This record gives sequence, C-alpha cells and structure tokens, in this order.
Amino acid sequence: MLAILKAFRLGKVLSILLGVLTISIYAFGAVSYLQDRAIQLRVGIGLISIFLLTCAGYLMNDYYDIKSDSINRPQRIPLKELISEKNIKRLFIGFFLVGLIAALWVNLKFFSLIILDLAILIFYNVYSKRLYLFKAVIVSLLVVSIYPLSLALTSGGYPSLRRDSLFVFPIWLFLIILAYEIAEDIVGMQGDKEEGGNTLPIMIGAKKARNLATLIALISTPIAFIPYFKGMCGTVYLIGALLTLPIFIGCMFFKEKTLSIGLLFYVRAITFFSLVDIILIK
Repeated sequence: MLAILKAFRLGKVLSILLGVLTISIYAFGAVSYLQDRAIQLRVGIGLISIFLLTCAGYLMNDYYDIKSDSINRPQRIPLKELISEKNIKRLFIGFFLVGLIAALWVNLKFFSLIILDLAILIFYNVYSKRLYLFKAVIVSLLVVSIYPLSLALTSGGYPSLRRDSLFVFPIWLFLIILAYEIAEDIVGMQGDKEEGGNTLPIMIGAKKARNLATLIALISTPIAFIPYFKGMCGTVYLIGALLTLPIFIGCMFFKEKTLSIGLLFYVRAITFFSLVDIILIK
C-alpha cells in the first residue's frame, strides 16, 4: 500500500496544492475572501480537480517510465509488481476523467486551461525521453501553469499589490523548476540512455548540464526578492526568503541529487512563507 501511495508523489502533489491555495489568496489580495461559502466551494473543487489530475499525471509517468525507473531507482518497488499495467492505465484514466468533470464544474476558463495542461502532459509522458532541453522546459511550464489556473479559479481576483506579485513569481518558479529538472535528468542519465533518450545531460554531458542548472538557479535568486522590494510582500516573506537562502546556495556545492532536493525545498519554503506572510500581514 505504501509503495502505491508513493507512486502518487503525495509530497509534490501537496506542494502544488499549497501553491495553488497561496496563489489564489494572493489573487484575492487577502485571506478574508475565503470566508465566502461560494468561493470556498469553488476553490475546494478546483483543488480536488488539480489533485486528481496531478496524481494521474504521475501514475501515467510511471506507466511510461517502468524500464528507466528500474535502472535509476532500483530500491523502489516497481508499481507493476503491485498493480498490473492494465490497471495502472485504468487508474490514471479514471483520475483524469473525474478531475476533468470537477474542472468543468469550476468554470469554463479553468476547464480550458486544464485541457491544455492535460494535452501537454500526455505529450510529455509519451515523448519526454526524446525532447532534449524541451523536456525540462515543458515540466517548468506545466508547474508554472498553476498561476493562470489559480487566476481562473478566482475569476481573476481583485486588483492589489499582492495580485501584482503573481506576474513576478512565475518567472522565478520557471527558472527554479528548470534548474531542478536538469539536475533530475543528470541523476536519471543511465536509465534514460538505456531507453535511447536524448535528454540535455546525455547530449551535452553531465558536467555542462550541472553548470547550466547552477547558473539558472543563481539567476533566479534576485527575482525572489522583487516582491518584497516592490511592496508586494511583507517582512515575514523577506525573513523566510533570507533564512532559506543559505540552504538554497549551499545545495549547489553538492551532488546533483542534493541539488535537486535543495531546489525543491526552496520552492516549498518560499511558498510557505508567502502564505504565512499574507495571513499575518494584512
């Protein structure tokens, strides 16, 4: 059962849901707007939709990566030993369908964006090993799509400096996830080679790919502080960003797996402190 739950990547899924919730609050400009029952229901169903579709995406990824995962993650119990490949396929298709029905209930714009994300996700899972740098770019775009999804979920929100920050944070997040995905591709080079993949590290070498990932991560660093200096976020956000910065910088001096873990931690920390900041500072 535990191995099946791991296939859903619940840690990453919950991070995405926390991100969507935080962005939605920023779109409104204040937590108080969530006291409205209609808004609670719409946001709640939107989060359920994103939860189901994200879990389905990870299951689909496992379905197409069975061979490479057996090489890159030999310690992990293969999902096909717990569930037949046919049932894995049925499961992610079922999640997709229920998630789409929930998205349609939210509003047409949200549903349309979900359909676009879903099309890109399916394309990625089928052809990811042959996309070169575009593999990391596509994943970064899919993650960043939580911003337009959240704006659709909140019907555009209300004008405020908080909402204005939602046009800065996506740039930062895109760069961080891009660096993270390149680092992950370095870790998974062996399995990708076995499947005839042409990911960026395979094409230019692990060392150059590592340097590129580090450079992209460093470029993103000052962008994370723009919302504070533009008055879009408060001191709680600044303190959180400064406290986690040494960990973010420090992970760049270790192996690729540590680098990717550090980058993911930084994203989660910034999201957490963004949420705490808007809750505590009106």
